[in-house]
Amino acid sequence: MEKTTFTTVTESALRRGIKAVGIGKKGSRSLSGDLVLEILSELKQGRFKEAERAAFFAALYIKGLTEDEKPILDYFPSPTFWNAKQLASALTESAPESIKTICTQLLEQKNLSKEEIYQLGKFLLSDEKGDGARGLAAIVLRIRYETAQEYLTLLQVLNETLSADFCGPIPVGEPIIQLAEPFDGVDHNYMITPCLADILQKMSYRVVTLIGRNSGPKMVNNLYDLAQKIDLKFLKKIGELKNEKPAGGFYIDQKDISPAADRWVELRHEIIKRPFLATLEKFLDPCRADIIITSAFHGVYGEKMTAIAEGAGFPGSIVVRNGVEGTLAFPLTRPAKILCSARQENGSYLRHEFNFDAAQFFGMEMPCEQKLDEPSLEINAAFVREFLQKGKTANLEFDRRIAATTAGIKQAIQWITQHTTLRRKSDEGPKP
Repeated sequence: MEKTTFTTVTESALRRGIKAVGIGKKGSRSLSGDLVLEILSELKQGRFKEAERAAFFAALYIKGLTEDEKPILDYFPSPTFWNAKQLASALTESAPESIKTICTQLLEQKNLSKEEIYQLGKFLLSDEKGDGARGLAAIVLRIRYETAQEYLTLLQVLNETLSADFCGPIPVGEPIIQLAEPFDGVDHNYMITPCLADILQKMSYRVVTLIGRNSGPKMVNNLYDLAQKIDLKFLKKIGELKNEKPAGGFYIDQKDISPAADRWVELRHEIIKRPFLATLEKFLDPCRADIIITSAFHGVYGEKMTAIAEGAGFPGSIVVRNGVEGTLAFPLTRPAKILCSARQENGSYLRHEFNFDAAQFFGMEMPCEQKLDEPSLEINAAFVREFLQKGKTANLEFDRRIAATTAGIKQAIQWITQHTTLRRKSDEGPKP
């Protein structure tokens, strides 16, 4: 059966508008006059969801109107669009008054206090009415960039949504490594994460990988799809960490640890652009892991994600930069950048960054990087099964990518273990 792609289901005029104006400070584009008229027609016919309408107008407000875009003003009574308070109220009619006030501040591009972002976070992850406010807040935070305090406070709220099955003490055992790659999949390469997890488990770690339904904007196969295809071991409660380590490691479905976060999958399909959850969902910490390994394709996010890991209290963190987009895997034809962090006795963090060059590791120049148009889930699953059974496959590039990635990750883990002896206590973390 043909896999439905994001573009085949979301090419309404309004969503094409969000794609143009909701990019960010530097990348947002103006709308053509024809597209504005299409959007206006859809809006007047009521062909929209609350979250997508709010995301569109909030992004357009922050970008500012061009002459071609001014016909969109016909949608609201004048002068609603030009007044942040009136626009916020019009877009968030069903939200609580306190959230409308916060949305006004967001349109004015003000940074929120810790108390305000906590209040907003509790609302965003609740089942209260007000998806317009959710769409507005998510797109504005993305465009103006979240502050470190906002990120950490939102992560605190997110951790407060953990289900009772993932609260309480962690079974005593080997240190825990948490793998957390983007949830929106890989569209040019095969995924190797279960193979990496299996190798790390043989280094005397328990390895847990967070996965979830694909929130877009890439609607391709992700690790959730692969884990189901291979029938890997899904943890249903924290106590199952005491069981024998399964091949490929343990997997935790987002909907099992946080139904509140999982509800955002549909909202993220509506607003299209990656909101705060695209970063924070990877730092949910149900197992109170000793080391988190994640990735950041764009340079600025390497430092940002390391800061989040430190603020969240992970004793060690590894952020892979310049890797294969959408995964933890290392490239073969260019160096990967690895940023490590280790917690010290006084609670501060020591950082270390190094490059890993696959060509240097193998002692030879690598052929050009393979890029697939539509990686087959069946073929990917077959390669992973073969590797888990035999330690190698018939695909040389697949095996080389595993070898390079694990060599670089091992180097990072060795640095962390040399620079911190702290372990999380089995009873550390939230209680039901």
